[in-house]
Amino acid sequence: MPEPEWIGLLRAEVGKGKSISQIARETGMARPSLSMLLSGTYPAQSFDLVTRRHGQRVLQLYRDQVLCPHLHAAIPIDACRAHAAAPMSTSSPEKLRHWRACRRCPLNPENQKETQ
Repeated sequence: MPEPEWIGLLRAEVGKGKSISQIARETGMARPSLSMLLSGTYPAQSFDLVTRRHGQRVLQLYRDQVLCPHLHAAIPIDACRAHAAAPMSTSSPEKLRHWRACRRCPLNPENQKETQ
């Protein structure tokens, strides 16, 4: 299984000379969990949970991107906002699926306004 992009970003921060403790504070992760993620010993059954909980924060913090739940990939925040603000597309089934997913997405700025 290929390594998720957000784990690579954490490794890059370590490569820049940051300590695991410093990265843990920046991301809000527990230091032991971060250490296990970086060493590849994090329990597989919990990996989806840690991705949902911390992957988004890592991408926003170190790359100014979001983890799009529909695309299962990191995209620029501006692209996320553009998808969310776009009118419904009937030109392609995939664009329509993406539009529908954006309506339900917790990252959609319109959905965030409702919860505030």
